[in-house]
Amino acid sequence: MGLFGKLFKKSENEVSAPKGFHSLVVSELKNVTNDSVYVAFEVPTDLKSAYSFTPGQYVNLSVEVDGKQERRSYSICSGPAENLAVAIKKVDNGKVSTWATSDLKVGDSVFISQPEGNFTWSKEKGFVVAFVAGSGITPVLSIAKHLEHEIGDLRLFYGNKSEDKTMFLSDLVQLKNTKTVFSFSELAKEGQLSGRLNKDKVSEIIKSDLNLLKADAYYLCGPEALIKDAKEVLELFGVAKNKIHYELFTTPVLMKSEETTVATAIFEGVSNVSVILDQERIELKIDPAKMNVLQSLNDEGYDPPYSCRGGVCCSCKAKVLEGKAMMKLNYSLTEEEVNAGYILTCQAYPASEKVVISYDA
Repeated sequence: MGLFGKLFKKSENEVSAPKGFHSLVVSELKNVTNDSVYVAFEVPTDLKSAYSFTPGQYVNLSVEVDGKQERRSYSICSGPAENLAVAIKKVDNGKVSTWATSDLKVGDSVFISQPEGNFTWSKEKGFVVAFVAGSGITPVLSIAKHLEHEIGDLRLFYGNKSEDKTMFLSDLVQLKNTKTVFSFSELAKEGQLSGRLNKDKVSEIIKSDLNLLKADAYYLCGPEALIKDAKEVLELFGVAKNKIHYELFTTPVLMKSEETTVATAIFEGVSNVSVILDQERIELKIDPAKMNVLQSLNDEGYDPPYSCRGGVCCSCKAKVLEGKAMMKLNYSLTEEEVNAGYILTCQAYPASEKVVISYDA
């Protein structure tokens, strides 16, 4: 059995770190609105390289709430030379977000995964345009902070209900290379937009400044409706699809019929699936009509990496080395990754009699 092969269990009131996670201590905790908190973590010197990140990426938190281990993904909002940090907004009936905004304290230890994700910025993208709303600001804030140290600028359009509901308002107005235009749906303020950032609003914004169409990259993050509307408008104005990057926080509903949904291949019977995890080879028999790869591993007591289980994050990414496995949904892997054989195991079902999948690839 590999070191992290089996599910972590309590032993004398201790819980082992899941695969790919380390215990980090909360070094700073502050409210950014009345229902959201900024949480910074102290990364030990020997783990600095492991937690090096590209602006726009996220980490997974694994925490115990009401006696049950829960995992959630949160975008990194840190800039250069800052401690690794995330911002967590309380959501209705959200177990982890309620815990973080109510019970988490400085000095507490939290299991944190290494950074992941494809919603990333690089120095080559000097002129950036972003449309975000609510907590969708978190990954874009990291991009904005990094742009302060590079040649370039960010045009940010940020939607919220009101100023007191706006995360990182004071941080954004102090940035020199970021020009932020706020749009408040419940507040009218001179010099700012009013109303939601919907299709009509985004279209008006672009029509009023066609230079926005010259950007090197476009970043969309927040509610699904905003992402869908902004993406459609940008494409209507001729922006190349490979310039448009978006990050979903929940499994989509509006975009499901038109985005990267992949039909499951027809395969009847039980597939012999070999999974390579932590250099251990695990043999499974999976009926694709009943269960996906991640479920099968969990049911056998293994703990492969995962977070959202909805095809939104890429924590459960693995590579098909032999045979076929088809995904029902994919909202995070790039076309290049899919063509190279990568799958999201939470959405992947065997599509051939024999399949070999590696998490270590």
